[in-house]
Amino acid sequence: MSLFVELKRRNVFRVGIAYGVAAWLLIQISDTVFPRIGLSDSAVTLVIALLGIGFIPALIFAWAFEMTPEGIKRESEVDRSQSITNQTGRKLDRMIIGIMAVVIALLVVDRFLLQEKGSEPVTPEAAMQTEAGANGERGPTPAEKAPSDASVAVLPFVNMSGDANNEYFSDGLTETLLHMLAQLPELRVAARTSSFAFKGKDAGIPEIAATLKVANVLEGSVQRAGDRIRVTAQLIRADDGFHVWSQNYDRTLDDIFAIQDEIANDVARALGSSLLAANDQPMHGVSTTNATAYEHYLKGMEQQGIYSYTSLAVAEGHFKDALARDPDFAEAKMALARNYALKLNTGLIEYEEASAAALPLLQQVKEQNPREPLARALELALLTDFQYTSMSADERRQALAEMRALLPYIPGDTWVRTRVAGNLIFGEDKPEEALEIIQAGLLSDPLSAELYSENARAYRKMERYEEALAALERAMELEPENPNFLSQVADIHTDLGNLVEALTWYRRATEADPRDHELVAALAFWFFELDMAEEGDRWASRCYAMAPQTAVCKRIQLQQARVHGDDERRLQLARQMLEEDISTRRFGFATALFSFVDMMRSQDRAREAYDFLAERYPYLLTPEIPPIGLKESLVKRAGVELMQGFAPREQTIQAMELWVKHWEEATQDTYDEWGQRMWMHLLRGENAQAAEIALADDLSRPLSKNIRWKTRYKDDPLRGVLADDPAVAARLRELDVATASLQGEVRDMLMSPEWNE
Repeated sequence: MSLFVELKRRNVFRVGIAYGVAAWLLIQISDTVFPRIGLSDSAVTLVIALLGIGFIPALIFAWAFEMTPEGIKRESEVDRSQSITNQTGRKLDRMIIGIMAVVIALLVVDRFLLQEKGSEPVTPEAAMQTEAGANGERGPTPAEKAPSDASVAVLPFVNMSGDANNEYFSDGLTETLLHMLAQLPELRVAARTSSFAFKGKDAGIPEIAATLKVANVLEGSVQRAGDRIRVTAQLIRADDGFHVWSQNYDRTLDDIFAIQDEIANDVARALGSSLLAANDQPMHGVSTTNATAYEHYLKGMEQQGIYSYTSLAVAEGHFKDALARDPDFAEAKMALARNYALKLNTGLIEYEEASAAALPLLQQVKEQNPREPLARALELALLTDFQYTSMSADERRQALAEMRALLPYIPGDTWVRTRVAGNLIFGEDKPEEALEIIQAGLLSDPLSAELYSENARAYRKMERYEEALAALERAMELEPENPNFLSQVADIHTDLGNLVEALTWYRRATEADPRDHELVAALAFWFFELDMAEEGDRWASRCYAMAPQTAVCKRIQLQQARVHGDDERRLQLARQMLEEDISTRRFGFATALFSFVDMMRSQDRAREAYDFLAERYPYLLTPEIPPIGLKESLVKRAGVELMQGFAPREQTIQAMELWVKHWEEATQDTYDEWGQRMWMHLLRGENAQAAEIALADDLSRPLSKNIRWKTRYKDDPLRGVLADDPAVAARLRELDVATASLQGEVRDMLMSPEWNE
């Protein structure tokens, strides 16, 4: 008897088919049920693996054993004349047919019922609501998916008044409609930045819809004459250009609020109940009925959108005028609070001034409407921004988690989203999570230059420099004149060791915005770091002329005194900055603090310096208590450095270990871990181990990241002992030559016309 015939007689083929069909059915059931009961994808993978492993044993079992009326027996023990394999085979056939029927039924349900209801991709809002939990958002829905029918872009309404001064009014109406439609949870609305990118451009509806990943486009016009306005609006389906709905509204200016409500509700109805589920909460526009207050609010929003030194001041005036006419105007309060935050970003005001002005406004809004997510999000953004000046690590993380959880409720607010991402990148050292936050934002705001800029920051933190530059290239395509993007490119070139290229980009940034003193200060900083006093003086004088009292310019003064060898002036400036408790912005406080420490130690006045800091900052005397915020951490670090000049070694080592422990618990990202290890070795007298770290992690860096090497290794009494190590000494000689060469390259660069205009 042939093997094939014997396999057939023993029902091995039937068992294999039955096993395969049953296994497929079990896998489908597992894939559907396991996620609903909280099991991960790995559980489904385990089921597949176990079923695959079991296939061969099943076939072996079918070959070696046979079902008999007395039960299962080995095949060799069964009399062929008494075998019932034919009956068993028919039972297996019926089982296979039954399982196949169930499989076919599942395929039909999946194809014609489940996919019909769930074929649309998840909108960014829904994706974020699903994935946001205690830790906020995770990954976004892939942007390549086709747009959902329940998606719309609100294009800037065209100003038909014949007066360019009325542009703010048509733009303001657009913004309010966009805000109202975004309140519908099932509707994905393209964010303002992306919608307004098409203002004044000759782009067709299909192109706009494809770029913004939406299925519908709302466009219109506004014509204003005195206190009369005419608004025309139309909703267009992108794939075939069909006008789903259109309407004209003729009203007086006082009725503008009613027009907004009508248009938003008409658009929602036009999109259809089949696309949008019932919404229990009615859409609302702005919380004022005062037409004059509303006009000031719109003018303020127009100026805030320009986001320049001058425009932010003008915007502040308009928002205050709006509130003078309607003190309960919540949107104007939030806009004014945001304006203070933006002024803080640009360096126009310090953190203390911004928070003192903005936080009470946001508290008022929360009292008016405790469910207003934007007020809380703006409050958290202010509290957590700029190196967490006054928050403990636990408070900061809790605030950040809450801010992330609010993002689904304000999906179009890119500024808050970038604050969340920035905190993750620089405060928590979690750039991968920041990328997920940014990608989720790009779904609703794909033309946001700021999001691409934040993308670049995350990539830079991960040392993925090519991707960072590509992200900035896209940002500059969207906003060619934004000086911040130019300076970001410069920062990346410093990381790569291309300092001449970096200086060129810094110069271009100052040309894009010559009134930004921080951009000017960046050039002064680098020329002073290169010990090029004359060129540094030239750029420093521009900084002092624009903003002499800022932390950035005072930091430059310290450098200038160092380069010119005026140690007395340098110590006086550092002490004065500490007495003023200068801001941490752009390392102003840190530079003052450690300049003071270095100068006092070099004069054998470490004890005096320690007592001064303890008087100014009493928490220095409680090293066992974890520091709250960046300033406390820096002061306690400075205290440990000063202890080296008067305290016993073991006491200093214990203080250092305690500081490192607290710093790591806070995970604030200012110092390199290798730097702390090297310091600990030096304190313990383990110079050989410290030298290894110096060579591997410090002195191997590009000069642009280590331009102060000479100060540290020749002037620092602790690290200076490493200069006696032959390998370190050889590397320092190489750096001497490399520094001189770099200075020559920079001097050649300064001879070009671009630097002498």
